[in-house]
Amino acid sequence: MRPGKRLRRGGENGSYWISYSDMMAGMLFTFALILFMAVYQIVDLQQKKTIELETKEAQLSTQQSLLIDQEAQLKDKEELLAATTLMLQQQQEELEENRTALTAAQQSLSLQQSKIEEQAALLAAQQTQIDKLIGLRSQIIEDLRDELRGAGLDAVVDKKTGAIAFTGAVLFDTGKNELKQSGKTLLNAFIPVYIRTLMSEEYEGYVGEIIIEGHTDTSGSYLSNLALSQERALAVATYCLGSEMTGLTESEKLVLQSILTANGRSYADPVYMDDGVTVDMEASRRVVFKFRMKDSEMIDQMSAILEEQQGE
Repeated sequence: MRPGKRLRRGGENGSYWISYSDMMAGMLFTFALILFMAVYQIVDLQQKKTIELETKEAQLSTQQSLLIDQEAQLKDKEELLAATTLMLQQQQEELEENRTALTAAQQSLSLQQSKIEEQAALLAAQQTQIDKLIGLRSQIIEDLRDELRGAGLDAVVDKKTGAIAFTGAVLFDTGKNELKQSGKTLLNAFIPVYIRTLMSEEYEGYVGEIIIEGHTDTSGSYLSNLALSQERALAVATYCLGSEMTGLTESEKLVLQSILTANGRSYADPVYMDDGVTVDMEASRRVVFKFRMKDSEMIDQMSAILEEQQGE
């Protein structure tokens, strides 16, 4: 064996192994580099995916928040809708109640209107009747004046009421309640004319009452004068209905009896002098004849109203 050759061969083998080792080292480096690059890409991809995932999670969280807000808004809107629906229902109920009340009010108004129309018709009829009665009273007063004047009787007939007064001196002595002869003579002449005028066919259905009033002056007490005035009024009424009244027939006396009343007024309604303060004692001692129409109070009230309206 030659040593030199072996060395060469050994050298050649050593070179061979060195080159193989370098190749393996290079390949390992390359593999490591590739592995590093792969890991880097994986890590980078993972980071990107993580960022993308976080972004999506953030977007999802935002969308969830938005969805929650929308749900809250929707809930608020639903509550508002429910409240609005309830309010509308209440308003509808109130409207129905108002319609019912309005219908009832309209019915009541119609009923009241009907009553008003009926009352207006009644008032119109009453007004017509009152106008007729007022006209009749005026006509009666005028006829009384004419008939008394035609009979030669000097009697003053009140223009408004138709009252006729005779002084007590003609009918009674002072403080007495018995008719004097002059009084009887006056009544015999006056009563037939008075009664026949009031009870004529034209007026008999309208005259409701004839009143004889006794009045005194203001001397003495009220009660004593009340008794005296009542006694005098009664004395006149008794004479008019008695047998000494020859100017009336029995049938006329019966008619007079049905409508005649006698009242004593004491000095409740004295007659005054022109000064309006001093009492005219002689004129206050009197007997007054009055007549009342049927529904006289209503006539007097309506007359007062009409006078007020005319005054305005």
